[in-house]
Amino acid sequence: MGGKYGQKHPAVVALAAVVLLVAGCTGEPTAGAEPAPSTPPGTIARAKVGDQLTVTASVERVITDTAFVVRDVDLTDGTLLVLSTAASPPSPPQLVTVQGTVIRFSHRELTDRHHLGPPGRYGAFDGGRALAAREITVW
Repeated sequence: MGGKYGQKHPAVVALAAVVLLVAGCTGEPTAGAEPAPSTPPGTIARAKVGDQLTVTASVERVITDTAFVVRDVDLTDGTLLVLSTAASPPSPPQLVTVQGTVIRFSHRELTDRHHLGPPGRYGAFDGGRALAAREITVW
């Protein structure tokens, strides 16, 4: 009887290991397995004027020293106008994190405060939402 017990024990251990491996492989991935996007899709569209917002995106183009456009697939229409008071704007294609306040963009109302230059470069943004930057981090 002692010989049979010795022969079955390795088989039981092997079976338990297989069951554990299979159970581990077929389980659902953990919630933290993939990083969450920094900006959920449509965030700027859902944001209200005056809301605080943080966006991480790449700089698409610089309009003036105080205005630049960022691009990210998670942004509404893919782009967002950022108004800044920083000494110098980041350069394309730098990645930036911008913390600021959502504003309604009006070239006429904001041009003096932000030194925006000619209105032609802002046509796509006039009347829409923009982000008045409080802090910009260049990565």
